[in-house]
Amino acid sequence: MENNPYDILGVSQAASKAEITKAVAVAMKRKQYPVDVIAKAQKSLMKSEERIIADYLRPILPTIKRFKYTDLTVLTKPAPTLVLLSEFDGLDEAIAMSAVRGASRREGIPQATHQNNIKRQPLPIPLSQLFTEGVTACKEGRYLKAIKYLEDYCQGSRKRNSQNYLQATMWLIKAYQMGGQLQKAIALCESLSNHAHPQVNTWANKILAILSKEISRV
Repeated sequence: MENNPYDILGVSQAASKAEITKAVAVAMKRKQYPVDVIAKAQKSLMKSEERIIADYLRPILPTIKRFKYTDLTVLTKPAPTLVLLSEFDGLDEAIAMSAVRGASRREGIPQATHQNNIKRQPLPIPLSQLFTEGVTACKEGRYLKAIKYLEDYCQGSRKRNSQNYLQATMWLIKAYQMGGQLQKAIALCESLSNHAHPQVNTWANKILAILSKEISRV
């Protein structure tokens, strides 16, 4: 996909179907792209299962804002030095480990078991909210949060062939990729590469090729 459908039509990822339809007419008048390319872009954004592919493949770039004149003399001043006290290094980990050991002594349960229970404890929110929060976090670049939400959604969902489950899996692959967990992204992508749905199969193999090239450069 050389040109992303969003770029071809000049719309944002939040564009509604009505806005996409209007953008098609504008794109036709602009004549920047051939008619068949514009029609294909419209088709991709009108179908939710294809739109997520465009979302996934679109590069995440910071929003460019128009700058106003301002006094920049403050930039010439040296930045204050921030000194972190060494006494506080690892404080969070120490508190967590202390709580685990205390619970283990009280309940007579091995420490390792407590640690596993803490890691596996799902977020106490509904599946629909896990899905929404996970996708939103991924779009906003909060990949660690996205991973937690989407992992919990995928683990809790029983409808493994539903559209939401497949979309959550796709977004989780992207969160793994952007969060630096390429091995997990590849493993999850491979699980979709032989999916019965042809579009899911095609998408998974396309992304798998991208991930394989990316991990070879690491």
